[in-house]
Amino acid sequence: MSVESDQGFWTVAIAICGAIVGAIGTTLGQLFRSRASMAALVDARIRMLIDGYERRIADLQDEIRRLEGKVDALTSALEEERTRSVLGP
Repeated sequence: MSVESDQGFWTVAIAICGAIVGAIGTTLGQLFRSRASMAALVDARIRMLIDGYERRIADLQDEIRRLEGKVDALTSALEEERTRSVLGP
Protein backbone atom coordinates (compact mmCIF):
# COMPACT_ATOMS: atom_id res chain seq x y z
CA MET A 1 0.00 0.00 0.00
CA SER A 2 1.22 3.46 -0.80
CA VAL A 3 1.17 6.47 1.50
CA GLU A 4 -1.51 8.11 -0.61
CA SER A 5 -3.83 5.11 -0.33
CA ASP A 6 -3.20 4.98 3.44
CA GLN A 7 -4.19 8.63 3.74
CA GLY A 8 -7.31 8.00 1.70
CA PHE A 9 -8.20 5.02 3.86
CA TRP A 10 -7.78 7.03 7.07
CA THR A 11 -9.73 9.94 5.62
CA VAL A 12 -12.61 7.64 4.78
CA ALA A 13 -12.39 5.88 8.16
CA ILE A 14 -12.44 9.21 10.02
CA ALA A 15 -15.36 10.43 7.90
CA ILE A 16 -17.32 7.24 8.67
CA CYS A 17 -16.58 7.55 12.40
CA GLY A 18 -17.68 11.19 12.30
CA ALA A 19 -20.90 10.24 10.56
CA ILE A 20 -21.59 7.53 13.15
CA VAL A 21 -20.90 9.90 16.05
CA GLY A 22 -23.14 12.52 14.41
CA ALA A 23 -25.94 10.01 13.94
CA ILE A 24 -25.68 8.87 17.56
CA GLY A 25 -25.69 12.49 18.73
CA THR A 26 -28.72 13.32 16.62
CA THR A 27 -30.58 10.26 17.89
CA LEU A 28 -29.79 11.05 21.52
CA GLY A 29 -30.82 14.66 21.00
CA GLN A 30 -34.17 13.58 19.59
CA LEU A 31 -34.71 11.19 22.50
CA PHE A 32 -34.07 13.92 25.05
CA ARG A 33 -36.30 16.39 23.21
CA SER A 34 -39.13 13.88 22.92
CA ARG A 35 -38.86 13.08 26.62
CA ALA A 36 -39.05 16.79 27.42
CA SER A 37 -42.10 17.11 25.16
CA MET A 38 -43.73 14.11 26.81
CA ALA A 39 -43.03 15.55 30.25
CA ALA A 40 -44.60 18.85 29.19
CA LEU A 41 -47.70 17.01 27.92
CA VAL A 42 -48.01 15.01 31.12
CA ASP A 43 -47.56 18.16 33.22
CA ALA A 44 -50.26 19.94 31.20
CA ARG A 45 -52.64 17.00 31.61
CA ILE A 46 -52.02 16.84 35.35
CA ARG A 47 -52.58 20.61 35.65
CA MET A 48 -55.87 20.25 33.72
CA LEU A 49 -57.02 17.45 36.04
CA ILE A 50 -56.08 19.43 39.14
CA ASP A 51 -57.95 22.49 37.84
CA GLY A 52 -61.02 20.33 37.19
CA TYR A 53 -60.88 18.83 40.67
CA GLU A 54 -60.44 22.28 42.23
CA ARG A 55 -63.52 23.56 40.37
CA ARG A 56 -65.51 20.51 41.47
CA ILE A 57 -64.43 21.01 45.09
CA ALA A 58 -65.48 24.67 44.93
CA ASP A 59 -68.87 23.63 43.51
CA LEU A 60 -69.33 21.07 46.28
CA GLN A 61 -68.35 23.60 48.95
CA ASP A 62 -70.94 26.03 47.55
CA GLU A 63 -73.55 23.27 47.64
CA ILE A 64 -72.63 22.44 51.25
CA ARG A 65 -73.03 26.11 52.27
CA ARG A 66 -76.41 26.25 50.53
CA LEU A 67 -77.57 23.06 52.25
CA GLU A 68 -76.31 24.29 55.62
CA GLY A 69 -78.41 27.41 55.12
CA LYS A 70 -81.46 25.26 54.41
CA VAL A 71 -80.78 23.14 57.49
CA ASP A 72 -80.50 26.29 59.62
CA ALA A 73 -83.78 27.63 58.21
CA LEU A 74 -85.57 24.30 58.76
CA THR A 75 -84.15 23.98 62.28
CA SER A 76 -85.41 27.48 63.13
CA ALA A 77 -88.83 26.72 61.66
CA LEU A 78 -89.01 23.47 63.64
CA GLU A 79 -88.05 25.24 66.88
CA GLU A 80 -90.69 27.91 66.24
CA GLU A 81 -93.30 25.24 65.62
CA ARG A 82 -92.33 23.35 68.77
CA THR A 83 -92.46 26.57 70.80
CA ARG A 84 -95.85 27.43 69.35
CA SER A 85 -97.28 23.95 70.02
CA VAL A 86 -96.02 23.97 73.62
CA LEU A 87 -97.40 27.45 74.34
CA GLY A 88 -100.59 26.71 72.53
CA PRO A 89 -102.62 28.74 70.09
